Amino acid sequence: MIHATCHTADNVRCIEFDATPWFSEADAPSIIDLAQRGWTSAAIAESLEHQRGYEGLHDLVEYAVKRLQSESLEDPTWETFECVVDGPEAIAWLRQNRPNVAARIP
Repeated sequence: MIHATCHTADNVRCIEFDATPWFSEADAPSIIDLAQRGWTSAAIAESLEHQRGYEGLHDLVEYAVKRLQSESLEDPTWETFECVVDGPEAIAWLRQNRPNVAARIP
């Protein structure tokens, strides 16, 4: 299991979830990009939110879009939510399950 947390910019919603399915399906460049960004990306939540068992994550993303996105119109770079993956867990999982990708992470 690769632990991850996701929280809205206003900290009203926060959820912990298993990011392993994302790592199973993501292409190597996406995983490497995530590592280079300090294991932080909203793309993980956006990818998993519609999968069964991730209803809480879907609710968080929906809240961020409906309640916070209008505030971001003045600054389009403002993130309405953020997801952070446990980097050491991700690397350990990648070494065991996708060693070709793990070898490419600095």
